[in-house]
Amino acid sequence: MHIAADAIDRVISVEMRRRGRERGFKAALAAVCREAEDRPLVLAAAEALDREPARITIVTGAALPDHMPVGENDGPFGAAVLAQKLEKIGHTVTICSDAECIPPIVGLLKFLGANASVLTLRKGDTAQQDEILEQSDMLIAIERLGGNPNGHLHGISGAVRDPYRTNVDYLFNQARERGKRTIAIGDGGNEIGFGKVRDALMAAIPGHNQEQRTPCGGGIFSTVATDILVFGTSSNIGAYGVLAALAMVRGDTSLCHDPDIEEQLHYVGVGLGLTDGGGGGVVPVCDGIPADCNAAIVRLIENIAIRYLDEPKVRPF
Repeated sequence: MHIAADAIDRVISVEMRRRGRERGFKAALAAVCREAEDRPLVLAAAEALDREPARITIVTGAALPDHMPVGENDGPFGAAVLAQKLEKIGHTVTICSDAECIPPIVGLLKFLGANASVLTLRKGDTAQQDEILEQSDMLIAIERLGGNPNGHLHGISGAVRDPYRTNVDYLFNQARERGKRTIAIGDGGNEIGFGKVRDALMAAIPGHNQEQRTPCGGGIFSTVATDILVFGTSSNIGAYGVLAALAMVRGDTSLCHDPDIEEQLHYVGVGLGLTDGGGGGVVPVCDGIPADCNAAIVRLIENIAIRYLDEPKVRPF
């Protein structure tokens, strides 16, 4: 299983960025994340999710006035699909996000036929985060910004995001202190979870931290660690990789994400107003990768899981 899961890790971390954008750092991020775990990343997450029915809280969403008014599509797609599949194996799921992001998340859940509840995060309300933690057995962050050493949230280019996002560093830090499992899925180093490998990232790709472009000088790399950190070329793709590994762990290929559904999600997302964070348009593209290409990645990782679970066959020649 480790070999198949490692293949999934590699497929979901392939970089596909257009010219004019920073290129080459995805491979470095993936290598650092894999070095920090004693098994394939997707397998570590899948094994953590293969447990008795639990209350799982997923935090996602990234809105920005004038540019992504109801949020980007990276994160919500993965959160909704993950919620649907986790419900299938008995977990109870709640998705938390900022107020602006809630309507499209509700729409995605409806499209998928998922029953997850949704909760609007309140900025600066640590009491609410204590309540969320009390009602959760496990926390998952998907494409959710984490604070730098000065506690500030930044986009990948160094722009400040503090005014527009609820800071949930407290929630995830407290979860670890109280012994509750935490998983993060991210793609840029500035999300919750990357605190687990921050020192290694600083050594491997210090220029990507963008200290000179962050007003506080702390850079973009998050200091918030999680028990398990999964890297993907987009956070959605990372979530789908976890599901393919979960399918292998449980021997159930229906837990894999469906590539046809993945392509449809991009068009549903357009109707819900979700933005491509890679280019800024309300188009069927996620992090700069077109819908059909994301569906192709889903097909590849699904195939790895299916081939792993196939009955052995002996060639007759």
